[in-house]
Amino acid sequence: MTCSKRNALKNLEFHVKSQDYFGTLATVLSLNKQTGQEIPDSVIEDLMYLQRNYKIENK
Repeated sequence: MTCSKRNALKNLEFHVKSQDYFGTLATVLSLNKQTGQEIPDSVIEDLMYLQRNYKIENK
């Protein structure tokens, strides 16, 4: 496993432990939109709604 892959996994684990996965995804989508890719604002708003109101737990 490369160093960058290890760092990416650590970042992912941090966001999961912080229960920040929806907010992180919304941020990534927002950054993609800024680079010219079309992502509807409603998708980002829906993800932020999920972040505020739901929690993902291990099965």
